[in-house]
Amino acid sequence: MKTPVIHSIIAWLTLIRLGATARGMLPFFLGTVIAWSEGYQINFLVFSLSSISVLSIMVATFLINEYFDYDTDHLNTSFHRLSGGSRVLIHGLVPKKLALYSAYCIFGLAAIIGLVIYFYFKTGPLTIPFGVLAVCIGYFYTAKPLRLSYRGMGELSIWLTCGLLATVSGYYLQTGEVTSVISLVSLPGATSVFLLILINEIPDIHSDSLSGKRNLAVILGKRNALLLFSFLLVGGWLNILVIIPFGIPWTTGLFSLVLLPIIVLNLLDIKRLSTSRQMLEKLSVRTMLYDHLVTFIYSAAYILAGIRASNMDRAITIIILCYLAVFILEGMSLLLSSKIQR
Repeated sequence: MKTPVIHSIIAWLTLIRLGATARGMLPFFLGTVIAWSEGYQINFLVFSLSSISVLSIMVATFLINEYFDYDTDHLNTSFHRLSGGSRVLIHGLVPKKLALYSAYCIFGLAAIIGLVIYFYFKTGPLTIPFGVLAVCIGYFYTAKPLRLSYRGMGELSIWLTCGLLATVSGYYLQTGEVTSVISLVSLPGATSVFLLILINEIPDIHSDSLSGKRNLAVILGKRNALLLFSFLLVGGWLNILVIIPFGIPWTTGLFSLVLLPIIVLNLLDIKRLSTSRQMLEKLSVRTMLYDHLVTFIYSAAYILAGIRASNMDRAITIIILCYLAVFILEGMSLLLSSKIQR
């Protein structure tokens, strides 16, 4: 029998969406890997502090979203493990106001770290604008007055922050530059996380409509949302191939073949036009795997490029350990979510 303390810990770890939070770190790690592969000396203090800041922004964002999505999630009866929120606030396992105040404190921690990185380590003039943009989008994704996810701009916001901005920031904080290569590399990952958000919105269309939430799935409807998903699923893979001539390692094209079985299975399920809860959950799980693999494809390609350039040092060992930590956290997330009555 669980003690109240253990049950509270499980509730909080579920509330902050541990797996999704961990996933949000992967593009940031990728940006650092690319900087390392190009011969830059990795500043471990900057890497560590900025990783904590990124993690803090992710955690605070999920807390804010859970708070402001409370009414929408309360109406939702068609959710699955990857949609409909954590259900922690809905079941009263954590007080709503405590989640909100905790988010404010964690955003504050991220801001303090960002200022330290900028003023002490002099990481460049874009450090603070990047951080401010991430915090603002994280907060106003569901909070008033912008409520981006309620106005058809939530998916684009995720594309920008969890895809483009995260990868570019990881690179910029080590190099002080934003290059065309790092911008191009961030695009397939931005598309894959866009896909994950879109497919996770489909089970919630009815409850989102009732609460006035006009996300892309609600605007398009289930059928058209699935068609867009199919188009971007294939387009994201083609994007990996198209950008190779612009200075991207050719091995990314070879590694991308691992995505084809996932693409085919998802397209076959969509073709059946079955929108059962079980099918949608399978689509979400496969899309989550697709999203992860896109980042790992680029990470592996750039790690190999760095090794070939005789750049092997402790930096890459530590970063690889960070990737492993993400896997562990995501595994924990799946286990913990099963402990919360949905």
